[in-house]
Amino acid sequence: MKRSSAAAAALTLLMLGGCAQKPGPQPGFKDQGALPYVQAHGLKVEVQLPPTFVGASTVIDTKAAQAAATSSYNMVASSGNSAGLAGVLVASLVNTQMGSGTLQRDAEKAALNEARPMADLLAGVPLQERLQQRYKQASQVAGFKQGEGQVTARLVIEPKLMLTPDRGSFVLINQVQVQDIAGSALYRMRIEVVSQPIRRCGKECIDDGSLDLAKVTAALDECIDESMRVLSTDLMQPPPPPAAQETLRYVLDGQRVVERGYQLATNGSYWRYRNLYGAVKSVPVPFEDAMSQAQLQKVYAH
Repeated sequence: MKRSSAAAAALTLLMLGGCAQKPGPQPGFKDQGALPYVQAHGLKVEVQLPPTFVGASTVIDTKAAQAAATSSYNMVASSGNSAGLAGVLVASLVNTQMGSGTLQRDAEKAALNEARPMADLLAGVPLQERLQQRYKQASQVAGFKQGEGQVTARLVIEPKLMLTPDRGSFVLINQVQVQDIAGSALYRMRIEVVSQPIRRCGKECIDDGSLDLAKVTAALDECIDESMRVLSTDLMQPPPPPAAQETLRYVLDGQRVVERGYQLATNGSYWRYRNLYGAVKSVPVPFEDAMSQAQLQKVYAH
C-alpha cells in the first residue's frame, strides 16, 4: 500500500510540476472603445497563416504513465535508498520525470505523424488565399462593416487547426486581435471552435480512417463562420457577471469535459462558453445540467 501510494504521489507531483512549467495562455481583453471604433470605421480582415497550420493534440496513455511511475518507484526503493520515504519520493520523482520525458516525446512524435494525412490533404489548397477570402466573407455575414480608405480597424486572425485526441474532428483555434489605425490592440481573444466529425464513412458506415477534402473544407468553413459569429457577439455583449460562472460539463468525442466558465448564448448547433482563462469556446454538443437560456438572460440582466 505504501509503495502504490508513494508511486501515485510521485506521479501527482510530476503532473503538477509539468503543468506549472507550461506558460499559461495569453489572457483575452476588450477595450470599451473596441466596438464603437469598429462600428464607426469598419474593419479589414488580415489572416496570418502560421508556418504549420495543421497539428494534433498530444495524447499520453495514463496507464503507461502510471506504470512508469510505479516502475521508477520500485527501482529506487529496491536499490536500498536509505533516505527514508521522502528521499525515495524525491528520487522516484526524478526518475519518473525522465520516463515522462520519453512518454512526452513519443506522444509528440505520434501526434506529428497523425497530423500528416490532414496536412497532406490540404497541401494542394492555396490556404492563405482561401482562408483570407473565407474569413472576410464570414465577417460580412456576421454583420461587420468592411473598412474602406485609410482609417479603419484591422482584424488580425492567426488560425490553427488541431486534430482532437480521437482524430475524428478538429479544433479551429483563432488568435484574434482588433487593432486601431495606430496598431494598438483594442480587443484580443482566443476563439476555439470544435468541428463536426470529419472522417469519411467507409464500408457499411464503418470509419475507414480516410479523409475527404470536400467534407474537411465544409467543416472548416462552418468553423470559420462560427468563429466570426462568436467574435461579433463577444464584442457586443458586456462582461459576464460573477453569478454567471458555473461548472460546465459535456461529452466530446467520447471524452467527458469538465471546466469552470461562463455560459454564453447558444447559436444553432453550437454551445458557447468563456473559460476562466478568457478564451471563448464553441462546441457542437449541449452542456449537461447547465443554466437554461432563460436563467442566463436573468443573470446577465442584473
